[in-house]
Amino acid sequence: MRLLTVLFALVFLPAAALAQTPGSCDPGTAETDLNVGDVQARLFNTGSLFFGGSTTNGTGYLVPKGEGTPPIFAAGVWVGGLIGGDLRTAGSRYDDFEFWPGPLDDGATLPEEDCSSFDRIWNVSVFDVQQFDDTGVATPDLAEWPADLGAPVVDGNGDPDDYDLEGGDRPLVYGHQTAFWVMNDVGNTHLETGSDPIGLEVRVTAFTSGELALDRYTFYRYELVNRNTAPFEDAYLSFFTDPDLGGAVDDYVGSDPARSMAFAYNADNDDAVYGTPPPAVGYDLLTGGASSSYFENAPGPTSDPGSAAEFYNYMRGLWKDGIPITRGGNGYMTDGDVTPWAFSGDPAADAFWSEVNADGDGQDNPSGDRRQLISSPAFTLAPGASQTFDLAIVFAEGSDNLDSVTELRAVSDAVQTRYDEDDLFVPGPTPPAPGALATPDLLAPSDEATIVDASAVLSWSAVSGAETYRVEVATDADFSDREVSYVSGTTLTFEGDVNEVTDYVWRVQATARGLLTSVFSDARTFTLYRYEFDNFGEGVGIVEIASPDGDPCGGSPDDPGCSLYGGNAVWLDANSTGDYVVTNPDNDLSELLQFPSVIDGDNFEMRFTSDCATAGNCLGVFASTAPGNNDDLIASVPFELWNTGSENGDTDEVRMIPLLRAPSGADPSETWADTFPATENVTVGMGTESLGVTHRVLWMMPDRADGYALFAAAAGGFGGVGATYDADNDGDTQVDPGPDGQDCRSQGYYIDYCYRGGGTRLVPPIGGLDGMQIADLADDGTTPAAGTLIRLDAEERLLTDAEDEGLGLPSSFALGASYPNPFSVSATVPFELQEAGTVRLAVVDVLGREVAVLTEGTLAAGVHRATLDGSRLASGVYFVVLEADGQRQVRKMMRLR
Repeated sequence: MRLLTVLFALVFLPAAALAQTPGSCDPGTAETDLNVGDVQARLFNTGSLFFGGSTTNGTGYLVPKGEGTPPIFAAGVWVGGLIGGDLRTAGSRYDDFEFWPGPLDDGATLPEEDCSSFDRIWNVSVFDVQQFDDTGVATPDLAEWPADLGAPVVDGNGDPDDYDLEGGDRPLVYGHQTAFWVMNDVGNTHLETGSDPIGLEVRVTAFTSGELALDRYTFYRYELVNRNTAPFEDAYLSFFTDPDLGGAVDDYVGSDPARSMAFAYNADNDDAVYGTPPPAVGYDLLTGGASSSYFENAPGPTSDPGSAAEFYNYMRGLWKDGIPITRGGNGYMTDGDVTPWAFSGDPAADAFWSEVNADGDGQDNPSGDRRQLISSPAFTLAPGASQTFDLAIVFAEGSDNLDSVTELRAVSDAVQTRYDEDDLFVPGPTPPAPGALATPDLLAPSDEATIVDASAVLSWSAVSGAETYRVEVATDADFSDREVSYVSGTTLTFEGDVNEVTDYVWRVQATARGLLTSVFSDARTFTLYRYEFDNFGEGVGIVEIASPDGDPCGGSPDDPGCSLYGGNAVWLDANSTGDYVVTNPDNDLSELLQFPSVIDGDNFEMRFTSDCATAGNCLGVFASTAPGNNDDLIASVPFELWNTGSENGDTDEVRMIPLLRAPSGADPSETWADTFPATENVTVGMGTESLGVTHRVLWMMPDRADGYALFAAAAGGFGGVGATYDADNDGDTQVDPGPDGQDCRSQGYYIDYCYRGGGTRLVPPIGGLDGMQIADLADDGTTPAAGTLIRLDAEERLLTDAEDEGLGLPSSFALGASYPNPFSVSATVPFELQEAGTVRLAVVDVLGREVAVLTEGTLAAGVHRATLDGSRLASGVYFVVLEADGQRQVRKMMRLR
């Protein structure tokens, strides 16, 4: 094997005077879509493309957009190089994006402290310009096109230094729709790559076209401006992509040095999303590329980068540890020639070195979840100097998965030819005015319809010549907050918000190749209330409902001695000691109670009993942190776990199996009663305290009769407390094979044995995969005493106004869950009154201090809603208290700024 060792040594010269001090900017929140052609591309001003903000599910880049199919999961720009010998990098992948909104002043300083006034992406289409020319009405982005920040302009008034829309200036709209934004890498700390800022201002122009020859591609211009006082040397610009071509784990990647293109294609001829034949997608650096590297979503030296040096090595066409790419196999330390281009062979010709012929003898690679880069040649930017890089994302569908790569090369050639002939970054053909196609007629739902417990199925008439339909749904009548979808048929299923009553407005426009359009249909409205499931909401400060000497609450919050608390419907007994709090091991309140919906809205109790206080009478077992790595220690626990059923449905009680996990810094214990084996930071109310905590508890719901008894019998057979539970030698038939024949122990780290029937109902634990635990508020070193009962109840559902009108007056006195919850500025609080009477609705903090009165006075029977203006409230937990005619209910809400 040829020894290939490259020592990547960075010389760190004294550069303190050259270091840029990061600002305190928040990440950019602006987002917009390129959507005139047959592509829908979500843009962000964070350095990321297609991933971020409201789009993190792989639907940020759709082509063909009418079919809603995605070839790319995420993408972003990376830049790296030396400032005074010091390595500086900036990059964007999935979070901790290292670009912030706005330009830089000379010296790489921020023009304002928080970047917020630049948190914007300007987006203008030829239709916007045409509308202004016809009517004099300009969209905000057209009127405020940022020529002063470098946005391209067609000078119409003879003064190239201003932008005067009324005087004849117009945005230079490349293709048929152009977006522009400005970013910098000084706005805050670089958490992704870990380097100091470079001092770069980045101006981005992105466009798409409705022209038939270009309408499935998008184009990007990155202009880098060095605002540092020192040169930016040995620098590279790279375009990062996580392709996920339809299905995420069946991808191959390749490169074409002659075309400066990296590309992704399907490993076989059938994709889970695109079907047969699957397409190919390419990233063509039109200004010329020097390398294309790749890495994998898997551990090892070919995995994602984790430091500035590793990012920079990938940008230079090396592996992250500085080892060169070599032809053959996966390219890491093989005996082939050194190359900066990963998998540069033609897969359509079964050529070496490609993923379909990795060894020269026809051996293919396993498919997987690949990421890849296309990188520029090295460059230097003097202080104040700039350099422009142009990129095309191209797409092709051939007769099979490999022919799609052949077609992609032809597409790349055609686009590059137009670019080289200065016929690409130019305005496209003038489109006809809206009205070239007939206007669709809206069919259903009827105007002002109310839809309950179902999604809204929107339908309209077909239009001759239309290829797609643009559907806009909004809550504002002017469609300023519209959600846009493109569909090829004449129906759209709109999910909307769940567990909230929301009024929507919608309209439809017919389109063909992005250029021919109809005028929008008349708008219709509908009200949607889709109740998804009974849920617990976010858990905070759950405490016992019955102290050892007290009587437990009954089955209703109206029973004596009980009051209802919070979205979790956690009840607090008047005699509670308040010595304990149930918390989340990761201190993440939003995940305290996960996955309750699969247990059909049942209620749950943790019962500390005298019987369980005797060691060995009640059993649990320690769950593993990973499949196959489990002590399976049988332990004594001081409580019983019960599913007590639903008040409106099944009331049969089922005893659950405790699965335990040791907290950080603690070992599994044979006997858990009266012990707090570790100390952790725990959220209590609005603060964080360092408290003693128990082992973590996961509530395993057996899906078969006598599941706990079967477990206890087997555990006793292995020796009881202190023994090792051995599911393989259990002898019972509880192991329920999965769809591929594997037993349930291989399905997740929190299920290392199973007591399940033959059903398909999921049985995850209460508390999420990390469980829940009890913290010692009293600091007395003991867990709850026998007689303590902690109850978790599914919340009740309130009727909508429409349902109430159809069903008569409410049958109960009820305080509904506020929404949104958590809220940032305001929240709506629904409540029901069975009878007219004097009502008081107030909000208190965790110390019981009243912070707002929402309603006070006489109200009629029926469904009511009140609004809380929380703009002046501090972040934290609050309680809404409803009182009427001697009745009282309380619910939790949370404010997050």
